[in-house]
Amino acid sequence: MPGLVALAIVAATAVGIWLQYGERLAMDTRHTAGSSSATDRIDVDASVQRVDAAGRELTLRLVVTPRGALAEEGGLSPARDLVRQTSSSIRGDLSFKAHNGSPPSTCRSP
Repeated sequence: MPGLVALAIVAATAVGIWLQYGERLAMDTRHTAGSSSATDRIDVDASVQRVDAAGRELTLRLVVTPRGALAEEGGLSPARDLVRQTSSSIRGDLSFKAHNGSPPSTCRSP
């Protein structure tokens, strides 16, 4: 009987892990606007950091990566100053200085 209980616990744990893994995979979503085959482009990766339902606010982490002529040799820093225009609700545009790399930016949107 103790072996059967241990087997039931192991089975329940395995099913829980499998369901959690499946849920996490389903939540990862990628959207592409425009052509990802364009040589001169800016890749913007956004991930949701926090959702405040009561305050109706969303916090995003943006990673901006210039490609082609917009990037320096090596590909991670912009070759010239870049300004990413946002909606007025985000409280200002995002600026990326030339030759400084593109650290992740955090922005809040109500």
